[in-house]
Amino acid sequence: MATMRGSAAGGRRVVLGATALVLSAVALAGQMPEAAAQETGQGLPTLHFSIPAQPLDAALAAFGAASGVQLAYDAGLTAGRRSQPVDGTMRADQALARLLAGTGLDYRFSGAGAATILAASDGAVSLGPLVVMDAKLAGAVGPVDGYVASNTITGTKTATPLIETPQSVSVVTADQIADQKVQTVEDALAYTAGVQIAGWGMDPRFDQIQIRGFSITESGDYLDGLKQPNTGWLAYYRTDTYNLERLDVLKGPASVLYGQSDVGGLVNRVSKRPTGEKIREVEFLTGDPYRLQTQFDLGDRLVPDGSLSYRLVTVARDSERTISQIDDDRVMLSPSLRWQGDATELTVYGQYQHDRTGASPRPYDDPVQGLTRIWGGDENFDKLEQTQVMVGYSLAHDLTDDITLRQNLRYGEVDTDNQYLSPAGLQADGYTLNRTSIGVYETIQTLGVDNQAEFRFDTGPVSHTLLTGLDYQWNDGTIDYLSGDAPSLNLRHPDYSQYVPHPDTVLTLSAVRTNQTGVYIQDQLALDRWRMTLALRHDNATNRTRDRQTGIVTRSEDDATTGRVGLLYMFESGLAPYVSYATSFNPESGTDVNGNQLRPTEGEQIEIGVKYQAPGTNSIYTASLYDLTKTNVVTHENGNYLLPRQIGEVRSRGLELEAVAELMDGLKLRAAYAYQDMEITRSLEGDQGNRPTGVPEHLASAWLDYTHQTGSFAGLGGGFGLRYVGETYTDTTNSTTNGGYTLADAVIHYDLGGARLQLNARNLGDREVLVCQDGYCYRGEGRTVIASLRYRW
Repeated sequence: MATMRGSAAGGRRVVLGATALVLSAVALAGQMPEAAAQETGQGLPTLHFSIPAQPLDAALAAFGAASGVQLAYDAGLTAGRRSQPVDGTMRADQALARLLAGTGLDYRFSGAGAATILAASDGAVSLGPLVVMDAKLAGAVGPVDGYVASNTITGTKTATPLIETPQSVSVVTADQIADQKVQTVEDALAYTAGVQIAGWGMDPRFDQIQIRGFSITESGDYLDGLKQPNTGWLAYYRTDTYNLERLDVLKGPASVLYGQSDVGGLVNRVSKRPTGEKIREVEFLTGDPYRLQTQFDLGDRLVPDGSLSYRLVTVARDSERTISQIDDDRVMLSPSLRWQGDATELTVYGQYQHDRTGASPRPYDDPVQGLTRIWGGDENFDKLEQTQVMVGYSLAHDLTDDITLRQNLRYGEVDTDNQYLSPAGLQADGYTLNRTSIGVYETIQTLGVDNQAEFRFDTGPVSHTLLTGLDYQWNDGTIDYLSGDAPSLNLRHPDYSQYVPHPDTVLTLSAVRTNQTGVYIQDQLALDRWRMTLALRHDNATNRTRDRQTGIVTRSEDDATTGRVGLLYMFESGLAPYVSYATSFNPESGTDVNGNQLRPTEGEQIEIGVKYQAPGTNSIYTASLYDLTKTNVVTHENGNYLLPRQIGEVRSRGLELEAVAELMDGLKLRAAYAYQDMEITRSLEGDQGNRPTGVPEHLASAWLDYTHQTGSFAGLGGGFGLRYVGETYTDTTNSTTNGGYTLADAVIHYDLGGARLQLNARNLGDREVLVCQDGYCYRGEGRTVIASLRYRW
């Protein structure tokens, strides 16, 4: 059987053709002498393994990640089996033997880098469709059993174990998303160390995410490794959590692999893709506030050998949020098709999504008149309605066992209508509210492509994974910002269904086009227990803005070189201390007080930390200290916005602790704490030395979920979580604060064979949260309850 090395796209499960199946069956049906089979494993290096007892599929993925050995096995052999723990330093064949002990399965090596799993038998073995799995990549982008992910592709763009990545990366899995039944990406990240969500209260128009004190809403939104750009106004791609396999959070500067981005980091949303396995799932949801939702996930092989497979994920929702007149309606359809040849894999996908939600969730408050929570809108006019479509593909080809070429490409369009009525003060009678209509109408077309070449080789005792890449981003958008007259509102007898004319006063008509081209190189070196990462990148970014009223065009062009270096050591005990340095850049538009084009903001971070995978457990613990600085921040002389100067600086220092673990069978834990010491270190606005608005000093969270495993109550379980957000300042003078708060979440679930009943409550105590920043106040979301019934077959 020819050795096949997995390429780096789409889950890495490759089904061999009929000829290879026949040859494999002959070779593996006891025909190969035992001594010869074992001898093929003698040339394998001695490595440290720490693989806990767990479902066999997950254990084989962890083994492949640690050893680099490619595994082939009958897709039905591993179902329902559990592995033995493997802990210690040994050859890969010895580790595999320990892992399979007592499972009724055996292994045969067909070379130094490939092995086949088969039923333990001295007779013929009847093979079904044979699966060849690059376990590293399967664990980096594919399904994860439970909450603990072993690998990530986001931190290095190669399938790398989290324990070996010298920068802080957190992973939220599809199982955690399903347990917590979160409906937005920001809510899915609520239990992640160093991540703050909803810093402006509830705003359903986009995900509000801050990492290490810096907003990454505009610059850090990625889907399957490619950026999801936006207009900088209100046209943002939106991602449904049901269509996600995982969320990867890369903390700190990430420009060396991804180009222009802010200093806090990025969130990579990893989509569900065909796996070559049968997937049948349908789920119904209802709740309070009003919700009717249906979603299903279907996938399978289209041909017997599995070389062609599909997946279809859909969501249909008619729903409301806890704040008055805020809808949360969605229709999403996401099909994908994967073809796998002997050395080539191609996944083609598309998506259609239509959303309708509230345009401005900020209520009208007038403390002088004693008015609070007054909605000043109109139920027929106020809305954000958005349609997004995207098509793309992921292509990978193995030139040799040690050279892989990849190309990821995606084209997308977003069409957004955002209109609302803005309160304009009370009339003299004290109960008639004046209003103005606002409309922001946007379109954006985007294209992203990332070309990669990965080389795996040795120089003496040092193993290298060398990645080179060329990527390109193009965005073309229009913004129409209008205002108009609107009828007043009688607060004593409000009529929320009046005629509102379309806004007709032009405030802004603009067209924006941006381009970015980047070239990068990264080398991951391994010497015994040492791991080093070296990376360098150069970018060229252009921005062209045209005023569609005057025809005036402004252009800017920026070049930037960024880098990263990291060093990590893996102790036999499971400890892995590391240190890293990384830089970033993010272009700015406009000019300074002297008419000079603004330079990109720049970021640099020094991070030291330690990761720990406890021997014999399915867990990962991380502690990190970081010093992060953002420079070239625009500041204004004496607060005068007509006098911008680019000398501002903001520094963030902090500590992050995170634990993700399966403490015992059925008991899953996710816990986090972050201390954020953030300061405006240079400014002309009288706020130097102060803390930026909306950034808490302390963040903490913990979530436990338990499912009973045996006896009459097998399948019954529940979970409980607490999220704490410390107090924040409402403005940069640091004169007033938003109080800290703690929110509780809970779930009860019961597994009945293929069915699962579940009841979730978020903000269980219905805690009222009011967040004010720079004169604007928004309310947090109140209690939400979702009841769901899921069926798999």
